[in-house]
Amino acid sequence: MLNVAMIRGSIDKPAVISALHACKESLVSCEQYVQKVTDGINSIAKTITASGIPRDNGGRGLNPFPQVPSLDLECGNFLGQVNRVIKLVCELPLQFLPLSRKDSNFEHLARRLRGEYSAGHALIDFVEANAAGVRYLIDLRNFHEHPGKTKTIIRNFHVLPEGSVGPPYWHLQGEKSSEPRAIAWEMPAVVEFMRDMAEAMFIHLLMCRLETNLPFFVEQVPETEINASLPIRYRLSIDFSRLQAAAADDNV
Repeated sequence: MLNVAMIRGSIDKPAVISALHACKESLVSCEQYVQKVTDGINSIAKTITASGIPRDNGGRGLNPFPQVPSLDLECGNFLGQVNRVIKLVCELPLQFLPLSRKDSNFEHLARRLRGEYSAGHALIDFVEANAAGVRYLIDLRNFHEHPGKTKTIIRNFHVLPEGSVGPPYWHLQGEKSSEPRAIAWEMPAVVEFMRDMAEAMFIHLLMCRLETNLPFFVEQVPETEINASLPIRYRLSIDFSRLQAAAADDNV
């Protein structure tokens, strides 16, 4: 997309590619943590479903109680990598727009864009629309690493009041309390969300810098056309029908 775009002014293309590569590397690390944690959760859940949980000789206790090894540590490492992706995505606008400084969350970035960049409302709307989701992830990480009145609870397999076993979950407890969410579901969803954020941020920024005399548009590559060895999901194209219509109008 950078190679085919006609850009107003100039941008440091190698720096943009380097920033996106850093996002990709952190997302790959996130996926590795997701695989490890979800494999552990699914393995235990499969065993419980098939065989139940062993009990002691008196038939009263759960022995051994199923636990995902190092769950708190693995989730903490995952959230750290997510936070790195967020910072990289928030810094990407500096490669395209004349902003005064970098930001580390979408709320501050949205305010800076509103105050320092009057055009590109689609970009600002995108940042504002996703600020709450990004803040939730930042809070999960911050209150896991620095617990206080609010803290991140990461709970392993546990016994529910009726005696069944609940799956691992996490949530914020305290002033910024949130509903418990199943880790096996939310971790993969977070990776997909952050991948979409990085891609969408780049696309919005690129569209802000395109020459306006050509009808560029972004199209999603159909799944059947995606090359598995180079899985590009979007491409920049020109709407030739609009070019022809404009030429026809000029000839009238």
